[in-house]
Amino acid sequence: MHEARPTRTSGEQGIPRPERASKGQRRRQQILHLLTSDPESNVTVSDLSETFGVSVATIRRDLTDLQEQRLVTRTYGGAALQRLPAELTMVERESTHSDAKRVIGRAAAELIEDGDLVILDSGSTTEQLAIALGDRPVSVITNGLRVVQQLVPYERVRVTVLGGSLRGFNETTYGPDAEAMLRHVYATFAFIGTDAVDPRRGITSRTYEQARLKSIMLSNTQQVYVVADSSKLGRHQPFNYWSTLPAGWGLITDDGAAPEALTELRAAGAEDIIVARTPGEET
Repeated sequence: MHEARPTRTSGEQGIPRPERASKGQRRRQQILHLLTSDPESNVTVSDLSETFGVSVATIRRDLTDLQEQRLVTRTYGGAALQRLPAELTMVERESTHSDAKRVIGRAAAELIEDGDLVILDSGSTTEQLAIALGDRPVSVITNGLRVVQQLVPYERVRVTVLGGSLRGFNETTYGPDAEAMLRHVYATFAFIGTDAVDPRRGITSRTYEQARLKSIMLSNTQQVYVVADSSKLGRHQPFNYWSTLPAGWGLITDDGAAPEALTELRAAGAEDIIVARTPGEET
C-alpha cells in the first residue's frame, strides 16, 4: 500500500543586505544584454575583455558568476545564453517519473472530500490525480484535456472545462476566456503542476498566458498544493514566466526529494509538505 507522509522542516533564511550596483555587476548585466539581444550568439572572453577594457581573468570570473546563476552556459573560450530545457509532449511527460507522479496523484486525491470544488491544472501529474480521484461527488474545474479525458467516464464528478485557446503541444486551454471563467470561482483546493519550483520565484510556465492563468488559480482557492515530482524541486532554471506562490501554500512530492530542497522551500513559505512513497522504497 502506498503511503503519503507529511514532512515538515524548519530553517532560517538569511536576509541579504542591499548592495550598490558595482562596476562588476553593471558589466555582467551588459554581458547578459549582449547575449539576450541575439540569443543564438556566443561571446568570447577575448572580445569581452577588449570591449570592457578589463583583463581576461576578470571576464572569466564574470562568466563563472553568471553560470552559477544559471544565466549563461560556458563554452570553449566564451559563453552562450542559458537555453531552456526542452519541453516534452504529454505522451513523453506521462512516461517520465511515472511512479512518482502516480503516488503524488494518490496522495493529493486523499485530501479531497465529497462536495469539494477543486481546480486541477493541466499536466501529467494532475492527470494521475484525476485517475486516483475516481467517481466521487466533487466538482472539478480544469484546463487540462488529459484531466478531462480521465474524468469523462464518471457520472458523479461534475467537470467544468475552461474555455479559450488550445495549446496542442501540452493539451491545455488558456487565454482571456479561461481567465474570465476562473475569476468567478473560489475553490476548496487548487492542485497546480509545473516544470520547476523555485523558492524565490515560485512556479514556472512555458508561456506568459499560462503563467497568468496559474496566477489566477493560485489566487482563487482556499488552499494551494503544488504537485511536483522531486526532479522539479530546487531547479533554478532560466524560465521566463513565473507565478508567485501565496502564503501558506503546500507541496506534494515524492521521496526522492533532497532534504535541503524541502528545507529551502519550507523557509520560502511552504507550510504543508507531503512526501509520497514510491514503490521502490517500500519495505
